Amino acid sequence: MKSPMCFLNGRYVESARATIPALDRGFLFGEGLFETWRTYKGRPFALREHLARMSRSARSLGIPFDPDEDWEGRTLKLARLNGMTGGGGAIRLTITGGPGPVTLVQGQLTRPTRLMLFRPLEPGLAAARTGGVGVHLLDFGAGVNPALRRLKTLNYLPAVIGKTEAARHACFESLYRLADSTVLEGTTSNFFVVKRGVVSTTPITDGILPGVTRATVIKLARRVAEVREHRLTVDDLHDADEMFLTSSTIEVVPIIRVGRRKVAGGNVGELTRELQQRYRRHVARRFGVAVDDLGE
Repeated sequence: MKSPMCFLNGRYVESARATIPALDRGFLFGEGLFETWRTYKGRPFALREHLARMSRSARSLGIPFDPDEDWEGRTLKLARLNGMTGGGGAIRLTITGGPGPVTLVQGQLTRPTRLMLFRPLEPGLAAARTGGVGVHLLDFGAGVNPALRRLKTLNYLPAVIGKTEAARHACFESLYRLADSTVLEGTTSNFFVVKRGVVSTTPITDGILPGVTRATVIKLARRVAEVREHRLTVDDLHDADEMFLTSSTIEVVPIIRVGRRKVAGGNVGELTRELQQRYRRHVARRFGVAVDDLGE
């Protein structure tokens, strides 16, 4: 059976046949970045925002990256080659420093590796958005450089551990908890708390990833409620009226359980529902289509 197609350094090839050099610095040292954007019937959403974040991150690591290349055309072609133009999916773009010396001193990077993979959405995502999900609190060391936490680097082991632990506890996602009970963000998402009609989320200054969807939801929420960005703790989660997760691939997903403890009786809140609908309408407007035409 033919394997999925990917884009690797200018060529479209079967993923099973795609190779990178043994001396690739992304493989050897984790010297690389990635972005994941959502597609609706093969069309990329918020691509400009994702490429802008990738460009900023690449500059900070000294990896050459041109956001003005035809990433949209490559997304459309990958969706077509993989037969994914009829529903929802996601593109992951990975860039690394490319092949180089086996030393920690970076030197000048001239041949970055660029890989695009197309993947379907998580199974059960529609049900998660409708019925809500549980989250697991994962202890997270404060020693990680906050500047690095704001980049989507290839050093993603905490997220791998977090997602695995979440699955073991029958949860959808893990939230990073520090020793002082501060809760930062999810492994692959940002999170929001609603209390007495006020929407709160962790500030970027706490060293979290500046999520593209997070920024959009904050703008949408400000049209219907007060929004505050401040440090959140485990007590805030336990005292919440509503909670939800955001990311490009999942959109807005309600949280109805933290560990074994239900949020507001385990029911999805009205403001969360309102923001889900507003986000879908926002996406539809950007594409110039009706909400029903977005598909999953």
